[in-house]
Amino acid sequence: MTRSAVAKWVVVVFGLATAVGQRNKAPNATSNDISCPVAEVRTEITTRLPKPWWNTPQEGKLLSTEIQVIAGEKTLVCHYSAYGTQVNVMRKFPEGARDCKATGKQFECR
Repeated sequence: MTRSAVAKWVVVVFGLATAVGQRNKAPNATSNDISCPVAEVRTEITTRLPKPWWNTPQEGKLLSTEIQVIAGEKTLVCHYSAYGTQVNVMRKFPEGARDCKATGKQFECR
């Protein structure tokens, strides 16, 4: 696995673990704002590297948000920058939400 692929995987796993901790409030008739779990991510390669190799953990800021269909399910996707590329953190639509839209760096669901 390439270093970039490992870094992306670490960010995705970290993001999913963080997103699981968020509460999924059932939306009422008005819209609810949902923010990405963090403003900045820290990524690290978790693969043990043979000596004398090493890597530097990267920090990346939130760039944008997007709605994607992943495995047939509407998904909220937060795009971050790390290792000179884009890495994503995602979660499913909140329970009870019929529609969500990306609005800059957060989501609006109803």
